Formats: sequence, structure tokens, C-alpha cells
Amino acid sequence: MTERMRVRSSLRLQGHLNYLGVSERELARQAGLSHATVNFLVHGTRLTCSRPTAEAIERALQVDPGELFAEHASLPRPTQPRRWPAAAHSLTGLARR
Repeated sequence: MTERMRVRSSLRLQGHLNYLGVSERELARQAGLSHATVNFLVHGTRLTCSRPTAEAIERALQVDPGELFAEHASLPRPTQPRRWPAAAHSLTGLARR
């Protein structure tokens, strides 16, 4: 089984693209990946990928290995904002009208 890697920060990945003036499509072409794969990682739709995918992106962006991706198990899970059920809002008087 291929080892999974996790994006350290989608914002950091976006920042590298913006700094270099590279589009997602161009990064995908340089890394030999699909545009969808790059798009999902850049926008945080997917947080993990295979090691070869992570290495290809880091190589294409000319960053040190491990700068944008880390082993999946070595990073804490991202926290998601708590989503309150609609009933909870009505109890606090914050229900949308």
C-alpha cells in the first residue's frame, strides 16, 4: 500500500503557486498530475495524497521535500468548526428569520 501524505496547509500551497505565478493547470502539467488532483489539494477538498504525488508537486514547485506535505500520521487531524443544529440556534434566540 502506498504511504499517504497530508498537505501541511492548503493556504501555503496556494501561496507558493501565487508567489511563482504558476496556475494549477501548469503545476499539474509540470508534476505529471491531473488538474483535478492539484485543484483538490490546493483548495483543501482533499487533504491527503500518495507519496509520489506529494513529491511530484514539491519537485515541480522547487521546494524542499517535506515543506508542503508530511506523513499522514505525523500531523494532528485538522479541527472542523462545530456545526450546531438548527434547533440549538432557536434555543439561544439566534434563529434566522
